[in-house]
Amino acid sequence: MPKVSIVVPVYNIENYVTHCIESILAQTFTDFECILVNDGSSDSSPSILRDYATKDSRLIVLDKPNGGLSDARNAGLAIAKGEYIQFIDGDDFIEPTLLEKCVRKLEENDADIVMFDIYQYYVETKKKEVIQNPFDENKVYSLKNNPNLLTSIKNAAWNKMYRTTLFTENKITYPVGYYYEDLGTTYRLIARAKKVVFINEPLYDYLQDRPGNITHQFNQRVYHVLDMVKLNLEDYKALGLYETYYEELKYLSCINIIETLKKTRDVADDHLVNAFIEACFSFIKENWPEYPKCKYPTKREKNDWIYMNQTYLKWYLAYRKRRGKRG
Repeated sequence: MPKVSIVVPVYNIENYVTHCIESILAQTFTDFECILVNDGSSDSSPSILRDYATKDSRLIVLDKPNGGLSDARNAGLAIAKGEYIQFIDGDDFIEPTLLEKCVRKLEENDADIVMFDIYQYYVETKKKEVIQNPFDENKVYSLKNNPNLLTSIKNAAWNKMYRTTLFTENKITYPVGYYYEDLGTTYRLIARAKKVVFINEPLYDYLQDRPGNITHQFNQRVYHVLDMVKLNLEDYKALGLYETYYEELKYLSCINIIETLKKTRDVADDHLVNAFIEACFSFIKENWPEYPKCKYPTKREKNDWIYMNQTYLKWYLAYRKRRGKRG
């Protein structure tokens, strides 16, 4: 049985997946299996996966019909044999010591989750920056003692290594058919993790602006951010934790909604934009009638005040449209 299972969803990324696999094979820690999930790719990605799998028995190719990122992760999770699990998006790559340092950190602290810093690459400008977690790698955290875990960590599935039973014993999987799936999963795992630790070093390389990246798209699926927020709220209520972490959940939910509302400034479809704005502020008012009052500052950037107020946002978008800056 391998110590670590790596799950790599792959869908039409023939120009990127080789780098991803090579970075996995270059790991200083070798006791792993890597499940390469071909999510119905129509390009040369499947042949690349199979070619690598014939050369290294640790690589397992799992072919399935296209079902999206969550479905691919879940498929890999379902057959994972490792004590720990690491998700890697197939268009990203990892630093050589990621597995070694994460396993050591988890075992030294008997922890359920370890999180690490990341390199964020911008394809167009060729620039990269380090995105850091604001927690001390010499300490051990839990939600009970550190509620700010909900307000300060990145949603992403891939800047973390997990004890596999955190998923399996709690029957947690990624929501299939949704965007913002990490938002609807990460904080449910945090609620159940007894110990969370950190590594203050970038170990993962994320391509922020890759062409085709769904992060920048705006369509009907933008409503999924509300679905994922609702999933979190319902889960914390079911665990009896909602009132305890009311302020943290409000902050977490509202900043994710605000960040999604920022996408409206570049959308030409007024009907889609206005309907989404109405839905967002209706949702906020229903759940947090006192908003924008919050224990944590939901205004994080200079112009966030625009997106925190329905009237101001509509005025701003109308102004941009008159100036020809939209669409």
